[in-house]
Amino acid sequence: MTSASAKYGSAFTEGIAQADGHPIRYFRAGDGDTLVVIHSAAGFRFSPMLDRLAEKYDVILFALPGWGDEPDDGRDRTLSELADTVYQATQDLGLKSFHLLGSTLGGDVALNIALDHPERVASLVLEAPGTFREGVDPSSQADVTPEEALRKVRVHPERPPVFEPPHPESQARMFALISRLEGANPDYSQQITERLPGSSVRTLVVFGDKDGFIPPQNGRTFARLMPDCSFVLLHDAAHDVQGDRAEDLAALIADFLARGSDFQLPPDATLVTP
Repeated sequence: MTSASAKYGSAFTEGIAQADGHPIRYFRAGDGDTLVVIHSAAGFRFSPMLDRLAEKYDVILFALPGWGDEPDDGRDRTLSELADTVYQATQDLGLKSFHLLGSTLGGDVALNIALDHPERVASLVLEAPGTFREGVDPSSQADVTPEEALRKVRVHPERPPVFEPPHPESQARMFALISRLEGANPDYSQQITERLPGSSVRTLVVFGDKDGFIPPQNGRTFARLMPDCSFVLLHDAAHDVQGDRAEDLAALIADFLARGSDFQLPPDATLVTP
């Protein structure tokens, strides 16, 4: 293993896990209960939030094949297949039980792992998942400019890690991959809707109240369908919640993981303010 170099994530070291013969990069730091992290469609990154969580947990961040700068071998054509790849990587590392955190696209990957392997997942955290898209105009997202994407993703792009408009080619590649996943299973949301009532994994769903890609009220669908789910809105945050509110989200997640079944929020008290 070699040291991962970054302004954030200096404590993380890089390794390789195998998933059905395919190498998957991961970065690991910290001690304690294991928290597996699955990044957004933009690709993996280090952040102050992950550094905070690594102070209390054994954090493992997987780099999804084909996303960000990772090479795409065309192996994972559906979210279910992508989830299976990550799950196989966790088993290659010998993980018997772990907490699971997924951001945006990574939230759907994490959700599929939790539904398929509830015996392994101690608890689940979903940051701005795109599972449900009530109020979303797909055409408006497909044609979004990098500058518009910046406004949809971050309220405070100046906060670390500083967020800059994505390169047009990178953005086009990302949306093409998302379209590939969505096109491979157009009934995905309905299938998940039917499975969520049977979920046995304790779950926290977090949205920013200014999310420009997924209207935050979609988070309430999880709370309505899942037997053990808390929904939280973080004030003054957009789609990239951990970028806008790193310290607060890290504290919220740590509290949720630590308190177990004692973590409860009244349905009318979901907004967390500064």
